[in-house]
This record gives sequence, C-alpha cells and structure tokens, in this order.
Amino acid sequence: MFDRGVPFTKMNGCGNDFIVVDNRDGLLNEVALSAFVQNVCRRGTSIGADGFMLLENSSIADFKMRYFNADGSEGEMCGNGARCMSRFAYHIGAAKTKMSFETMAGIYQAELNQNGVKVKFPDVQLQALKLNQPYEWDGPSGVYHYGVVGVPHTVWFVKNVFAIADDQLREWGRMVRNDQQQFPNGTNVNFVELIDRQTLRIRTYERGVEAETYACGSGSTAAAIIAGILGHVDTSVNLLTRGGPLQISYHLTDDAAESVYLEGNSKLVAEGHLLPDAWTTNKTQDDIFKGLEWGEINERSNHS
Repeated sequence: MFDRGVPFTKMNGCGNDFIVVDNRDGLLNEVALSAFVQNVCRRGTSIGADGFMLLENSSIADFKMRYFNADGSEGEMCGNGARCMSRFAYHIGAAKTKMSFETMAGIYQAELNQNGVKVKFPDVQLQALKLNQPYEWDGPSGVYHYGVVGVPHTVWFVKNVFAIADDQLREWGRMVRNDQQQFPNGTNVNFVELIDRQTLRIRTYERGVEAETYACGSGSTAAAIIAGILGHVDTSVNLLTRGGPLQISYHLTDDAAESVYLEGNSKLVAEGHLLPDAWTTNKTQDDIFKGLEWGEINERSNHS
C-alpha cells in the first residue's frame, strides 16, 4: 500500500504533540524503539514531538496504546495522548466513537463528542495518595502532594503560576523530577494555582520529555483530584493550561475518586511518511534497525 517510509500521523491535545503510528501489522516490531523514538521526536532535525505512540492489537480491548516519551522511555500512559490516540483509532477505523483501550496503567474508556474526546480513567484510591508532604528547598512551596494517576505526579500549589519565568520553572521541575531519594522512579511536576472552586491554572514539567509541555492531561487530572480532596475546588473543574482548557470531573467516596473523566480537544495536524533521515543520527541506521535493510521496511509497508 505504501511505496516507502513509515506512515505516521501528527496530532496534539492542547498543544501536547505526538507522532502516532498504526502498528497493528507489526511494521515497527523489528525496530529498536527507544533510539527510533528519540530520533524522530527531535525538534529541528526531525518531525519533533513530546511523545510517540503506537496503536497495536489487543485481546482485551478495542486496541492497545503504547506510549513513549521523547527521551525514548516507555511510559505507562498519557492523558493527552489517550485523547489523541482515541481520535486516531476512530480515524483509521480501529474503533467506533465509544471505545476501550489497553495501556500499561490498565484499561481506559473513551468517547468522541462535539467538544473533543472524553477519556475515563480507572478509579484513584485515596489511600495511595500522599498529601501535605514537607519538602525543604528554595521552590515556591514547602509542601507537595503525590499520587499516581496513570503515571506519578507531584502537585505544588503556588501563586501566579503563569508569571513564573520559563527557566525558573524548568529548574524547579528538573530538581524535583530528579530527586532520587524522594522519587526513585522520577515524577512529573505540576505547579497549580487556585482561581475559584471551578477553576485551576496549571503548568507541568514532564518526566521523559524533560521539559515543560503546553499541557499534561494526567497531571491536570491529578491536580483536580487532589485539590478536591483538600476542599479547594468542586469535583467538576476547568484546568487552564498553556495549550488550552481541559475539563476534569469525578465522584469522591470515602475510599476513591471514581468516574474520573478527562475531556479536551484532539487535533489531527498532518499525515505523511517518516523517511530514513527522520531517525538516523551520525551513527549508522543499523544501530536502530538492528541490521534490518531499508528494502525490508518497504516490503513490510507494502503488506500493511
């Protein structure tokens, strides 16, 4: 079907951008994915993205979502990525408007609507959250809150979050993300400003991207749940990110945040083919493709 190259779609959710590939026919099964992802996610010299996703077959859901950070590490899931993957699945006929999909963090459900894509998260157990944790540093708050909402997140409540200088936020985010004593597996770092009972502003330094992104869906969800547990906001909240608004809603019980939904936009930006210069570096192409010849990639594409 394809003359050459690796077919891809470029997408973004609130400015959090991704390269998405349909891998149901195993097109990239022989590829050393970590190096491949690092190279194609480079901005300036390749397509560039915050993350890379594969849509694959699943025996327990409509499809499987595999998510990779820009540094080549495979992540458990990604909230904004989940919305983009859901729209991509519908776009290529892998799912209908209502769907379920498999991730390393569990099974998620999603629904396309006129406002974008609405993703349902698994319940968040309250006993697993760590609230009001003291932290000695020169950052904007001496207390953080921690929880795993798909991936690990810290939440720091601050004032005038959009006024924080970019380099300052990167410095704080990098410091916390790399604190191996407190966070041996790393963590995403969310700086959150309380506006009113229905509104939060948020900026996120993302683990794996190793930079601030325009938005983080799972981080916004974690912030909304933690702010609600602490009594700062209602259980239906608008999150104002640098890339646009997200809506989070949930129901609190004594044990968990249930019926957790994340809703926001999902944009199909471009479609095309990744060519060898997109993934090659000064090293040989064989370092990534383990000796797989370009002609074999063409042949695999032709049968996809």
